[in-house]
Amino acid sequence: MKIEIEVKAYGEVDVQGAEGAFKGVELMGVHKLPKDTKIREVEALLSALFDEVENSYKNPEQCVGKITVRAKKENGEIVYLG
Repeated sequence: MKIEIEVKAYGEVDVQGAEGAFKGVELMGVHKLPKDTKIREVEALLSALFDEVENSYKNPEQCVGKITVRAKKENGEIVYLG
């Protein structure tokens, strides 16, 4: 199955001559994994992406992750896309 993992970090920054400026960093990774992959293995992939984002943006106000598994129902069965 294919999963997509996104991590976004953002926060307000001081920019001379601007009010309400924000900085953001976003990374996305696509992984093809066996159907029997455990959630702890997916968490390890998410953790690695968090580390990568936090290395390029120290102390963001928010750092959030999203994991997407795409599937559909076909002939009464769940079919994973990708």
